[in-house]
Amino acid sequence: MHSILSRTLIFFLPVLFSCAGSKLGSAHTKEEMKMNISESPNVIDYGILKQQEVPNLAGRLEKGRGPMTGLIGGAVSFATDAVKQMIAKDEKKYTAEYQYALTGLYFYDQLSLDGPFDPIGMQFKGFRLIRMFDNDGKKDTAMVADFELDQTNPYEIINNSIFRLKLKDIRLNYAKAKVPNNNNFLNMDFEISFKTSYVNGQGDIYKNVELGKFYFFLRNAPLDKSTPEYTAYYEKQKGKVIDGQSFIIPRSFGYHMTGMNMTEPAYSQGAYNIEVKVKESSKNLFVNQLIIDNSGNFVDVLENQLKKKLK
Repeated sequence: MHSILSRTLIFFLPVLFSCAGSKLGSAHTKEEMKMNISESPNVIDYGILKQQEVPNLAGRLEKGRGPMTGLIGGAVSFATDAVKQMIAKDEKKYTAEYQYALTGLYFYDQLSLDGPFDPIGMQFKGFRLIRMFDNDGKKDTAMVADFELDQTNPYEIINNSIFRLKLKDIRLNYAKAKVPNNNNFLNMDFEISFKTSYVNGQGDIYKNVELGKFYFFLRNAPLDKSTPEYTAYYEKQKGKVIDGQSFIIPRSFGYHMTGMNMTEPAYSQGAYNIEVKVKESSKNLFVNQLIIDNSGNFVDVLENQLKKKLK
């Protein structure tokens, strides 16, 4: 009898201990999630940008006889793999999801007389995500992530009316998802959406229009700060350009005061919202999904459709 009991314990004890959760996981007691916007009146310094000359047909033919010289701000296409591995929704015990949102934001610090996609006065600089929780009676930080405007190519904002994001910094200390005791690592997906509501010059109203999506993926991110790979891993993430892109926020048509109770047509400061969905998993179970298509044709089609609505 004792022999049977001993063999039974030998079989089940490893299973029981492997199911024990890590102290770095399941951190969601009285959790708080905050999202802060970063703004500056001089995000893009247009004073240092060179004047752009758009060549006509004769100019292009003339250039064709000699060495080709690229137009300042001209873009070379870089195709990217549109299939990403996202966290699957099964194994709920080891998966957690949560969301952030900021509303009532303005993309520009001034009105415009030039049109809905006038980039002058752009003040959006980036945003921060924070998740906190109650850790044995004390407020503790589980995650901090800073995303910022990618200013590598400001001409892309002017020429194509699109912008990109990059990661400024990120630190993970605790997971909301359950983490096995023998695996203090986490997988995390960020899905970032920019949305707006606007009216064009014809009085057409568009509500909650999605202008772009961004995706950022962390795989096998360490949670234990005492391990040697912790600092190296997060330092390596800094400065990464985020998958995806968004149109700059279109300005709504309206009017502005010119004095003596007179008004003239103008375009707004561009109201918008940011929505962020975060998904965590401590198990490497993923599904393949088509995320984004960064081809130039895709951007051109969307841009033409949106600008037609704004006319």
